[in-house]
Amino acid sequence: MGVRKRLSKKKDGGGETAIAASSVPAHDELLTGRTPDGKAFAVPKTRDMLQSLFNPVTPKTTFDIITLVTLSTHMVVALVLPLATRRAVLMAGFAFWRLCYNGGLGWILNWQSSRHGLVALFKRNGWLDPNRGGRVYTWLRSELEAKMGPGYSFESVPIEFNVWLLYRQLVDLVLLNDFATYFFLCSCYLGSANDTEPWHAFLRIAGGLTLLAFNLWVKVDAHRVVKDYAWYWGDFFFLVEQSLTFDGVFEMAPHPMYSIGYAGYYGGSLITGSYTIFYASLAAHMLQFLFLSLVENPHIEKTYERPPLAIQVIQKSRIRRMSAPMSDISDSARDTTASVGDACKVSIRERPTSLWHPELIVFKNFDLLRASDVLILLLLVYSVGVPLCFWWAFGHSQMVFVYSAAQCIIWVLFRTLVLGLLLRKQSTSQLITRWYIKHGGDGEEAFSSWRAVYNTATIMTYGSFGLVAMITYHWGDADFGNLILFHTLGLLLIAFHVWSSRSVYETLGDFGWFYGDFFARDSSMLSLAPPDIKLYYTGIYRYLNNPDKVIGQAAFYGLALISRSWAVFALALLLQTCNFLFSKYVETPHMEKVYGAQIHRDSGIVRTVKKAVNKSIGQSVFMDEVMYDVARAGNSETKLPENMSVASLLASTTKPMKDIFLETKDLLSTTTARLAERTLPSELTKLDHAGEYSIKLISGAAWRASGKGVANKNAKNVYYLGESIRVGWQTPAGHSRRDWIGMYPVTANFSNQITTASSKGCFVYTHPDENLLAEMVVGDSIFASSVTGVVKAREGKKSSSLVEVLQGEALFSSSALPFKVGTYELRLHHGGTHAVLAQSKPFEITTCDSASIVRLFGADTSVDSAAPDPSKESELDELEQLSLALLTIANKAFAVTDSHTVGDPSSPSVDGPSSRTGGDVVVQTDVVEPLDSVHDPFSLSEVLEEKQARRLGYAIKEYFGVEFASDVLIHAAKHGATVHDVAKRILEARQALSAYSLSTIKP
Repeated sequence: MGVRKRLSKKKDGGGETAIAASSVPAHDELLTGRTPDGKAFAVPKTRDMLQSLFNPVTPKTTFDIITLVTLSTHMVVALVLPLATRRAVLMAGFAFWRLCYNGGLGWILNWQSSRHGLVALFKRNGWLDPNRGGRVYTWLRSELEAKMGPGYSFESVPIEFNVWLLYRQLVDLVLLNDFATYFFLCSCYLGSANDTEPWHAFLRIAGGLTLLAFNLWVKVDAHRVVKDYAWYWGDFFFLVEQSLTFDGVFEMAPHPMYSIGYAGYYGGSLITGSYTIFYASLAAHMLQFLFLSLVENPHIEKTYERPPLAIQVIQKSRIRRMSAPMSDISDSARDTTASVGDACKVSIRERPTSLWHPELIVFKNFDLLRASDVLILLLLVYSVGVPLCFWWAFGHSQMVFVYSAAQCIIWVLFRTLVLGLLLRKQSTSQLITRWYIKHGGDGEEAFSSWRAVYNTATIMTYGSFGLVAMITYHWGDADFGNLILFHTLGLLLIAFHVWSSRSVYETLGDFGWFYGDFFARDSSMLSLAPPDIKLYYTGIYRYLNNPDKVIGQAAFYGLALISRSWAVFALALLLQTCNFLFSKYVETPHMEKVYGAQIHRDSGIVRTVKKAVNKSIGQSVFMDEVMYDVARAGNSETKLPENMSVASLLASTTKPMKDIFLETKDLLSTTTARLAERTLPSELTKLDHAGEYSIKLISGAAWRASGKGVANKNAKNVYYLGESIRVGWQTPAGHSRRDWIGMYPVTANFSNQITTASSKGCFVYTHPDENLLAEMVVGDSIFASSVTGVVKAREGKKSSSLVEVLQGEALFSSSALPFKVGTYELRLHHGGTHAVLAQSKPFEITTCDSASIVRLFGADTSVDSAAPDPSKESELDELEQLSLALLTIANKAFAVTDSHTVGDPSSPSVDGPSSRTGGDVVVQTDVVEPLDSVHDPFSLSEVLEEKQARRLGYAIKEYFGVEFASDVLIHAAKHGATVHDVAKRILEARQALSAYSLSTIKP
C-alpha cells in the first residue's frame, strides 16, 4: 500500500496518541486544569510514586501501608513456600492482580468516562464534603495531605482532582502488586529451559535482557512525555490546558505503553525459558489490549477526536440559536419548503452505485447475490478447493504441491509485477483511463474496474498461499512444546497482519486502498476521492512510512511457522521482495511526482532511533536530521495532526436451539417474577400514601390529527414512530427522589407488581435530586422530567383528609424512546427498585402514510429545528415530498435530548410551586434535531453511528416500505450523501418494487 497512505480522511487530534498528547507539558510550570463543568484551577504537582512509597522519611498513607504489606507478603511466599506451592500461589496472585488492573480499574475508568461515576459517587455520599463527610472526610483529607505534601491545599482544588488523587493510590496498589507477583513468578521458573548448547542459553538470556532494557526505556520515555497526569488516566477526571507534543517513544508505535511497553514480559519468558511464563505473559498482554480497546480507545475518541453525536448536535443547535433571531429561524423554516421545489430539481453530484452498494475489499462487503462477488468466490473454490479435494481423495501430494506453488507464484507476480506495470503506465500516461475513454467508458468506470482486478488478485494471493500451507502442513517429529509455540507465534503474526491491514484501511479509506491518486488528482474527478487529496501522516503511518512493505507480509510468515515449511517461507520472501520492487519503482516515483516535499523521508521509528543515538553519544551522528527538521517545519502541509436456500436451511437448523433458549428465558423470567412478588410488595406496604402514585399519557400527534373528537378516542393512545412521548405523573410530596418510569412492551413482564424485564435505557427519573444529577452527561435522556405543580389531593375516595402531592411531566425522547413499532406500557417504580407503584394504559407506537409525515409532525413544537411548512406540501412533486418526509423522519431518528440544570439548589424557589419546590435543581429539557435542509448530509462529520444507522434504516422500512441495511447507510454517509440523495434512492427503489409488491409499498 506504500506511500499512498496519507490520502486518508483527515483526523483531528492525534488519533492513537491523543491520550499522550493531552498531557504533555512543555516545561515544569504549573498547569491549568479544567473540570467537566468548565471550572479552571491550578493543578498541583504530584510526588513520584516510588519515592513516596519506598523513602522511609516520607509520611506513609493507609494505602501506602497496605501496598507495602501486600508486597512483603508476595516476597515471603516466594522465599518460604515449596517450589510447586509458591508457583501455584504466585500464578494465582498474578492472575488476581492482573484482573484487578484490567477488569477492576478498567470498569471504574469506563464508569467515570461514561457517567462521571466515581466523582458522582463521592458527591452523592458527601465523602469529600466537610458538612456531610464526618469521619470519612477527615480521614480522606488527612490521607491526601500526607500524600501530596505542604504545597497542596485540599480546599483550593475541585472534587474531581481529589477523587483522582484517591484513584491514583488504588492504581499504585494494583500496579505494584501486579509487577511484584510477575517478578517473583519468573524467579520460580528460572532454569526451566533445556538448552542443548551453551550459546543457546547465552543468546536467550542476552535477548531477554535486551527486551527488559528496552521495556524500561519505553516506560521511562513514556512517563517523560505524559507525566503523572496521563500515566494515571487524569483526563478521565479533568483536562489540562497545555501545548500538544508527540515525540520520543510515541513516534515508534501506537499506544507504546500497552504495545511495545510490554516487551519485558517476553524478556522474562526468554530468560526463564519457560512456556508457562510465556503463555501467562501473552494472556496478560492480551488483557491489556482488551483494556485498551474497551476503555481507553472509546474515551480517547470522544475526548480528543470526535465528540459523541449528542454533543455535536447540541453544539450545532446552540450556535444556530445564538447566530440568528427567532424571526429568522421561522423564515428559514418557511424557506426550507419554498426552496426545496427548485433545489431538489438541481441534482448535486451524481452518486454512483458504489456509494450505495459498497464494493468488495478482500471479503469485506461480500454479497452473495452480486455477480462479481460470486465469480470471485467460484474462482477461489476452483483454484483452492478443487486441488484440496483431489489431494484428500487421491493423494499425489507432490503433484498437488507443484501445482499450488506454481499457482501461488503466478498470482504473486501478477499482483505485484503485472499490475505494478499497469499502475506505472497509469501514472505516466493515464493508460487505463485512456483505454476506457477510447472504448466508450470514463474515468469512474476505469477506476471501478481497476478496483475489481486488484481485489481479485489480492484474494487469490491469500488463497493460493493458504493452499500451499495446508498441503505442506505437517507435525513430523517435533517436540510438542515447540509445535505449540510455532502455532502460537504463527497465529500472532496472522493477527498482527490483520490488525495492520485494518489500520491501513481505516487510515486510507477506499480511495487510498486502491491507489486512487493514480486515477484522480482532485476530488471532482472521482466520486470516492476525498475533498482534499493531500498527505496526512496519521494512524499507522505516523510510525511507518510504508507498513505494507515492512509488516504487510506478517501473515505469510505466520503460515510458514504453522506449517513448518521452507517452501511457504520462500514464497513469503518472494512476495515481500516483489512488494519492495513495487514500492520502489511504482509507488515512490508517483508519490514524489505528485506530492514532492510533502513526503516524509524518515518514519517515526527511524526518527526516534536517530534521536536516541545522537542523545546517547552526545553528538549528532545523523547530520541530516537538523536539515530534515527544518524542511519539515517549513512544510505546513505535513504539520497537520492526526478508520430451500442455504440461508433458510441454516435458519431451520438453528431454530430448535433458539426456541430452547427463549423457553428457558421465559421460565427464568416467570420464576424471578414469582419470587420477587413475595418479597418486594412488603416494601411497598410501608410507603405512605401509596395510592397517590399515578402516571398518565399525554396525547400526541395522532390525537391532534384526528380532530380530538369523541369518535377518535383510540387515537389518544397512539404515537408515531420517532415521536417524543410526554407522560404526566403524580407522587406524594415525600416520595423517593430515585423513583423512575420505564417503558416496556406489554408482553415483557409477567407481574403487575414487579418488573422483571430490562428497560434497555428507556426510562426517566421522575424527580431527580442533586445527587442523581451528579451523573448527568451531555445528551442524557433519563433526567427529562420536572415538577409542574404542588396540589392538595384527597387521600383515597372515602377519606376526607388532604395530602400534598407533586405533579409533573416526563419526556421520553431520543435514546429513552423505543424505536420499534409495537404496543407498550409505562411503569412507575419505587426508589431505584423494580417494585411497581403505578402503570399506564397500553399504548401503540405505529407509523403513518409517508405522504402525511410532514403534516403530522410539522405541528410538533417540542423540538428545536427549522421544520418545513406543511401548508406548502401540496405544491411539491413526489420526490420533493419524499425528501421533506425523510428529513422529518431522519431528524426523529437522530434527535438528541438536551437536558441541563437551571437554578441553584441552595437558593429558594423563585418561580412558584408550578415550576419547582423550594431548593430544587430544575432540569430544563429540549429535543434537538440536527438537520435543517434536505441538502444536509444525513450524518455529522461524515460519520453515522451504528445505532443511528439502524434507527434510520428501520424507520425507512416502516414508513416508506424500502429496506436499507445499516452498512449501506453508513457507507453512503461516509461519502457525503444528503437527505435528498437517500430520498431519491428510496423513490427509485419503490418504483422498481411497485410492479411486483404493490401491497407492501405504502403510498
